[in-house]
Amino acid sequence: MFGFITPTKSNLIKEDIEKYKAYYCGLCHVLNERYGKDGRNSLSYDMTFLSLLLTDLYNAEINGGFERCIAKPLKEHKYIISPYTGYSADMQMMLSYYSELDKAIDRDEDADSRKLKGLKQYIESIEKEYPRQAKTLKDGLTLIRSAEKDGEKDPGKMSCLFGSSVSEVFNPVENDFFSSALLSLGSALGRFIYIMDAFTDLKKDSKSGAYNPLLNLDGEVIESLLMNAATDASVAFESLALDDNLAILRNIIYSGMWKNYDKEKNDER
Repeated sequence: MFGFITPTKSNLIKEDIEKYKAYYCGLCHVLNERYGKDGRNSLSYDMTFLSLLLTDLYNAEINGGFERCIAKPLKEHKYIISPYTGYSADMQMMLSYYSELDKAIDRDEDADSRKLKGLKQYIESIEKEYPRQAKTLKDGLTLIRSAEKDGEKDPGKMSCLFGSSVSEVFNPVENDFFSSALLSLGSALGRFIYIMDAFTDLKKDSKSGAYNPLLNLDGEVIESLLMNAATDASVAFESLALDDNLAILRNIIYSGMWKNYDKEKNDER
């Protein structure tokens, strides 16, 4: 959705880099199978993280193979898929649709734009299959839009609203043994993503006058908001029973998702 939940590849061994790429390609493979070009164009690092996490957590059977694709036509590359790749692909399409719809509303554009129409054709069936996730996301985004219209200036409140809206995306099985930790992880990562997205848009929004709850905030306050969200994410993450993909997932949680923040800070110097 936003592309912040990524690994720092320079800190990974070669085998884990190749595994991450295979999961990324696996998500792309399933998106293409189920949703064609609209699916491929929705591919994100964030849902690759979810695929890695859930496949490991539930010890799901993995499959895959080698293929050429539009992005890599000259050489076959490995892809890895599991049942949770399919779940992550469906969540990706739902997140992409509501993200595009939100942008269209913000820009006061036609909600039946070409890109939205491409995504909308799949949404009804996805929402029927995952009503809990869809309702939480839609209700949360409605609350966020309302708060933005009211000029809400508390970034902590806004990030919590977004975290709550995406929390159920991380929880594929309602009320199972891992649900509490997965909901906490999803909520914390959502908070982090919201603040990071606002942080990377600060310069642009300060010039345009667009809504941004971080405007006029001290840099230490922004970093504290990010650190609190990342800490809560790490606590929930470490409570999960992970092994096969643990090195990659820890790399993302403790290093990779901070890359954009570090880049923005370095650009300010």
